[in-house]
Amino acid sequence: MASSDQAARQQTDVVIVGAGAAGMAAAYDLAEAGRSVLVLEARPRIGGRILTLHDPAFGMPVELGAEFVHGSPPATWNLIRRAKLVAHDVPFQQWERRGKQLIHSNDASNELNKVMAGLARIGPHDMSFAQYLRKHCQGRGLAHARRMATTFVEGFDAADPERISAKSLAEEQEGLADLEHEKQFRLQAGYGSLMEHLYAGAKRKNVKVVLKRVVSDVKWKPGSVEISCVGHGRKTYCSRFAITTLPLGILQLPPKTNGAVRFSPNLPQKREAAMRIGFGPVVKLVLKFHEPFWEDRRLVRHQTLAGNLKDAVFFHDTQATFPTIWTMLPLRLPILTAWAGGPRANVLSDLSKAELVEAALDSVSHVFGLSKQKLTVLLDKVLTHNWPADPFSRGAYSYEMVNGSAARAQLAKPIENTLFFAGEATDNTGQASTVAGALASGQRAARQILACGD
Repeated sequence: MASSDQAARQQTDVVIVGAGAAGMAAAYDLAEAGRSVLVLEARPRIGGRILTLHDPAFGMPVELGAEFVHGSPPATWNLIRRAKLVAHDVPFQQWERRGKQLIHSNDASNELNKVMAGLARIGPHDMSFAQYLRKHCQGRGLAHARRMATTFVEGFDAADPERISAKSLAEEQEGLADLEHEKQFRLQAGYGSLMEHLYAGAKRKNVKVVLKRVVSDVKWKPGSVEISCVGHGRKTYCSRFAITTLPLGILQLPPKTNGAVRFSPNLPQKREAAMRIGFGPVVKLVLKFHEPFWEDRRLVRHQTLAGNLKDAVFFHDTQATFPTIWTMLPLRLPILTAWAGGPRANVLSDLSKAELVEAALDSVSHVFGLSKQKLTVLLDKVLTHNWPADPFSRGAYSYEMVNGSAARAQLAKPIENTLFFAGEATDNTGQASTVAGALASGQRAARQILACGD
């Protein structure tokens, strides 16, 4: 009689580790080309760091992971069109809390550019963003601009200013150009609908997706892979090729750490590359209120220089625990999202949900100048996800560290035409840290396998 460790072995052309955007994109393309594909996913759902919930209390899909489509990346928009999904523009009207007032975005953007514009002139040698601020952005008149820029990098890039590459930020700013003219969108049915489209298409081509399979070991030699999983008994799956789409936070774990994936033979060059890329933490709360109190004209007259907040989307507060808050416009719903990234998210990651809600209400109170007691009465429901505490990701998305420009390409490089690597952290086309980068990396890994022939 076989022991429990001598588990059933299943043979397929390609085993993909992870049913997130990269894994499902790779599975879809490989199946279209006639390859047999098995996808192993640790979570009880597909999507990875796309986490769309459908709670009737909110009246819309709630995004606790990826939310925005930034710009017009082909990898994303080709799928949106193929799936016949509806995407709507997200307005970019911003406000910033400064002292006792909320300042409109024009002034806020001008202030931010006082610091960010100089990134393009730092010269050939890289440095951290924090070093850049200390070296090039001193002066009494730049104190507020430095705080704004630091909050932006921690929030938008989910990065530690002491670790993120200033040169990478210069390239990012060039790509963003004028932030107020950078188009971004939401999917009306949620990002999860994009994953469901890939999943349905893959299933039609007989791709098998197995949930609650936590990969523990990958044994390989040229032309052969054995992947061992725990969950509902130990199982081993065999294939000619394997694609790992493990989040960077898992790849960075030492091999003997609980939750790590052990490769045999070991892959020290991959771990080295992973350690030269930063992995940003994010804590996100979506708060449903009984009414959209920020549209109250009495509040507007009290808090702002002019105008009203009826069409406001993003609010920034460098002093708040959750320094970025946004509405659901163009949908007019009494919902706010509270977002913290980078070092602030690390501080929050050990808190309970109740403590996170209290911290979020403190931040909303500070931004809008309303009492926390009033907000507590208005609060209806809260959904949240703590990405650095998530055992299957250990963070949210990647960023380039100082002198780490070659690390993504090294992480993406196949090994012996047997092991292939995908995921947003492996994208080297300028779309890393995004769903578009994850999708493009999965498609690239699929092409690499197909190029190996039969």
